[in-house]
Amino acid sequence: MIQDFKVKSLFEDQVHERQQFTFNFAGDTYQGIFHDGDIQWFHPKPSTKLEEVAISDLESRVYDLITSHTDQDFTVNPMFEKQVSERHQFALNFEGVNYQGIFHNEEIQWLHPQPKQQLEKNDLLDLEAKVHDLMTNHVYQDFKVKPLFEDQVHERHQFELNHEGDNYQGIFHNEEIQWFHPQPHGNLEEDDVEELESKVYDLMTNHVEQEFQVKPLIEEQP
Repeated sequence: MIQDFKVKSLFEDQVHERQQFTFNFAGDTYQGIFHDGDIQWFHPKPSTKLEEVAISDLESRVYDLITSHTDQDFTVNPMFEKQVSERHQFALNFEGVNYQGIFHNEEIQWLHPQPKQQLEKNDLLDLEAKVHDLMTNHVYQDFKVKPLFEDQVHERHQFELNHEGDNYQGIFHNEEIQWFHPQPHGNLEEDDVEELESKVYDLMTNHVEQEFQVKPLIEEQP
């Protein structure tokens, strides 16, 4: 598990802005630079201590942690709240430009300025994927988790969330979901159940593997 994750922005608010990070993993301290979705590791590099699969998993976690840190200005306002036509208006900063849009039924309707007029196709896809992730975290911010048999070999997690007005609960163990009653299969189409389970998996992964607090790399002095 990643511990004591810290971030410091370099060249802040400039075109070549990037983030320097440091954290502890499996008893070793790692540092690096994150820029344009790529990681440049300092010494000691994880490749000298970890298997390739473990490095890929570690880099994926670092990417998620950095993304969470840099997107703290993401804001959401519900529209037509608790009505059948409810949707969400969002705003975020991406590469120094402020964008806004409407998120509804997993689709994004961009307001002006539209990012497709300013970004390359790959950057636009990255931005929309980021919005989907951030919106999922916002919509399911009432997601609750309770560890069972904590610190024991058969530890697992009981979770609860609201989806489309219905409360669901279950057990998450060994990357599998055991639903309690009412089971979503009784209320949702098969595709919707698969989508819900995918979101539960993502939320549980974030909860279990990223129990961290982002801290400044250099603490402010009083």
